[in-house]
Amino acid sequence: MIQSSSPPNEQDGIPRFLSIIWERRKVIFLCMLASFAIAAFGYFHSPTRYKSEAILALDVRKLQALPTESVVSPLPQESPVLRTELDIIGSRLMAERVLMSLQKATPVNGPQGKYASLYNEPDSLPNDAETRKMIDDLMKNVRVINDGRSYTIYISYYASDPAYAAMVANAFGEAYIDYQIDLQTTATRRVSEWLGERLGSLRTKLEESERVATEFREKSGLIDAGGVTLQAQRLSGLNVELTSLQARLAGAKARLATALEVQKSGDGIGLTEVLSSPTIQVLRTEQARVVRAIAEIDQSGARMNAQLPQLSSQLASLKKQVEQEIAQIIGSLRNEIEVNEKQQDEVEAKINEVQEAISAANMAFVQSAQLDREATANRTIYETYLTRYKQTIEQDGIATAEARIISRAMPSRRPTSPDATVWGLAGLLLGASTGLAAAFVLNFTDRSIGSISSLQQRTGLAVIGRIPRVPSNMLRNSFDKFSSGAADFYSAVAELQAYIQLSDDRTRVIAFTSSTDHEGKSFVIANLARSLALSGVRLVVIDADLRNPGLSREFGIQPLPNFGRAIAREIPFDDVVQHDSSSSVDVIVAHADAAPPDFMLGNKGFAALVSDMRQRYEFVLIDAPSASHDLDLLRIATLADTVAFVARKDAADSAIIQNAVIKLRVAGRHIIGIILNGVHREKQRRRSRWIMSFKAKNQAMQKPAYNPRPPIAVSNTR
Repeated sequence: MIQSSSPPNEQDGIPRFLSIIWERRKVIFLCMLASFAIAAFGYFHSPTRYKSEAILALDVRKLQALPTESVVSPLPQESPVLRTELDIIGSRLMAERVLMSLQKATPVNGPQGKYASLYNEPDSLPNDAETRKMIDDLMKNVRVINDGRSYTIYISYYASDPAYAAMVANAFGEAYIDYQIDLQTTATRRVSEWLGERLGSLRTKLEESERVATEFREKSGLIDAGGVTLQAQRLSGLNVELTSLQARLAGAKARLATALEVQKSGDGIGLTEVLSSPTIQVLRTEQARVVRAIAEIDQSGARMNAQLPQLSSQLASLKKQVEQEIAQIIGSLRNEIEVNEKQQDEVEAKINEVQEAISAANMAFVQSAQLDREATANRTIYETYLTRYKQTIEQDGIATAEARIISRAMPSRRPTSPDATVWGLAGLLLGASTGLAAAFVLNFTDRSIGSISSLQQRTGLAVIGRIPRVPSNMLRNSFDKFSSGAADFYSAVAELQAYIQLSDDRTRVIAFTSSTDHEGKSFVIANLARSLALSGVRLVVIDADLRNPGLSREFGIQPLPNFGRAIAREIPFDDVVQHDSSSSVDVIVAHADAAPPDFMLGNKGFAALVSDMRQRYEFVLIDAPSASHDLDLLRIATLADTVAFVARKDAADSAIIQNAVIKLRVAGRHIIGIILNGVHREKQRRRSRWIMSFKAKNQAMQKPAYNPRPPIAVSNTR
């Protein structure tokens, strides 16, 4: 069955990964075996350990005995806080507490009696190396975890004694609860002591501030009378008095102006002050009497009455006295105005004095208010501290833990370690990882061809033949007669022959090369040529590996020294063609010449030799130089229809093959595939009809024209 080989890029990824694993399966198996041996050794030499677990729960609800705020606030129910509590339980402080509790609880003759005989004081630990080691052991063997979904804390302890493991796990839980209670009690007492000391200083400060405020008020004369100071009351009275004086002065001035106007008009008697004057009233009464007496005399007609001049003189005197009295009244009004003005000036001066005094008093009042505020603030602080101090004293003795043990640790019946499953998984993971690492390191550092699949993936070429390794004594000189032990060898050569014959009609000149010398290239060519000759094919074999010629040894023919002369066209090509006595194969055997090989192979005569042999024979097999001589190989490849690589697993270099394949493909040369030489495989009888089926297919197929294409692979059917 003939099928196209896949391009190399289609075989990357998982198939490539699996092929590497299969190729290096022995290394992986050895790594797995070594890892399981290490795991078994660790399992049987690990000490037996028991695990005991105590379960704590943080209380979301806190006991509130008093309606007051506690000194230590409750734990916030947050993930970082819970993580911190886990660290506290596993800390060195908690381990010291556990060690102290163990010394009190463990009997001297018990399994862990060494803890009870270490200490002389029940509440202290010695700072020696043994104590530090015990604390380190406690911290190393305890595990404190939380599931992340609740406020439950799991405390696990590992020990060789199950009872001791349970006791220590419970001791860690109890130590944590005691730690919380001690923390609250210590904080409460420390706060109460501090508050007591602080209250004394606050009381002294309060008394001092109140004393300073009182003395300042007394010194400044700030007497408060119903919310109004004395200076303010005095200023108010002076303002009232000033207003009254101003009103009286205005009235006096008005009366004086009126009196002056009336006096000018001659009717001064109409003034109110005149009418109300007793003197004026007496004078007017006397004046009225005199006027009546004069009127009576006039009425009596006694104009010559001796009393008339006396009455007239008396009336004139009375009028004068009235005028004088009116003048005195007007003068008194002027005096009153002057007095009022002086009084007003004095009141205004007093008002100014009072205002200045009030300004000074206001400054003093502001300072006094500041002193009062300080005293009030000190009193408020003192009362607050006093209230808090009383609350703290009441809280002393009622401290409660914020966690409780909901499941005490019990001695385990089965040991936790060593665990066969864990050790087995560890061995499996170690073996798999080291095996895969070793496989990939060997794969990328190994320059050998490796497995067949690896070789095909690296080069992109199909393996067209697998020549098995057969002892030389089983091969006969005659190819048509062979022992039963060499059946696989001759069958493999026949398969290769069938592949070449069925590949393409235009594939007539085939160059055979290898990565290095001594890979059996000449051996494969010689046996393939004999097999083709037995099938009736006319062919010639040309030895072009001038640096390391080997066909003469394979065919048992002595090389002729005239190969170079034929290349130089000094003699005809027929003079260098020899015939194999055991087969009908014509051979042109090269001779180690002093001329450089590249000079010989690059000569036009060598190209003419190949062209002449192409015309004479059905197949021309060329034993080309190895791929390490890439220039010589390229010269021959340009003359051949295709190139075949012969590789030996223990000698081939895959890097050289890859580089040669790349160069040939860049040059546009066709590569038919790779022939593996010296392959170890089981001796099996191949059915003869396998080759016959290929021949039948060859007769039925329409042979296409030659066109270089990707190589094809032959899948063997056993």
